[in-house]
Amino acid sequence: MNKDKKSLLIFYAITLAVSLVFEILYIVYPENPLWVALLMWVPGAVGIVCAKVFYPEEKLIKIFKKINPVYVILAILIPLVYLVASYLIAWGALGDPANGNPTVNFALFVPVLLGSILTAAGEELGWRGFAYPVLKRTFGPVKAILINGLIWGVWHVPMILGGVYQAQVSPVYGVISFLIEIMLIAVVLCWLRGASGSVLPAILLHAVHNMVDQAYLQPMSTNATTPYFAGEQGMITIAICALIAAGIVIWNRKGKPAQKS
Repeated sequence: MNKDKKSLLIFYAITLAVSLVFEILYIVYPENPLWVALLMWVPGAVGIVCAKVFYPEEKLIKIFKKINPVYVILAILIPLVYLVASYLIAWGALGDPANGNPTVNFALFVPVLLGSILTAAGEELGWRGFAYPVLKRTFGPVKAILINGLIWGVWHVPMILGGVYQAQVSPVYGVISFLIEIMLIAVVLCWLRGASGSVLPAILLHAVHNMVDQAYLQPMSTNATTPYFAGEQGMITIAICALIAAGIVIWNRKGKPAQKS
């Protein structure tokens, strides 16, 4: 077994095993947000250690480097497009939100955003910062994205089945639709990571996605059927993400932009 495959095996084995402990704790004690914060930092912490152990001479996890600001802008705009558009369509069809929701507090926008960036960084430093570059040079870009997205999606499944994450829909539909959407979003995240040469755009997209969906659009939705149409398991969101992912694939086939790492 070569070094890359060994490092990936160890990364995923430790990440999934340790994560399962925090997922069980969160399912048993859902009122404690600490378990979620710790869980989201498991991939990043394991990825950082694996990078130091297996690739001490290589700056594998790249965050603070000069990148084209276009990728930063895209990282912010893309989740706004697929989330806001899907919710607006769903609300228009379902007459939702009916009266708004008093739990949505826009005055806390800055601390919510900073918290979202911090937790999203924990995931992205592992999934896209460490794992994706190693997967890509080991299996090629297509298989790398498929493996990266599938394991990332499966990582969420215990919480979905445990009823503490995206539990507004039936479990079977929830898991299937979530895995489809997460695979599509993984295409975008891996493309941003590779094209920019930095994990920062992936962190920003993940953070904006979590904040906009979970802190604002979900709480504003009062119709019980909205999650089937918009959000991380919504059919409309999945359709829009599929169009975005297809656009990225077509763009890459034309050779623009070149993948850096």
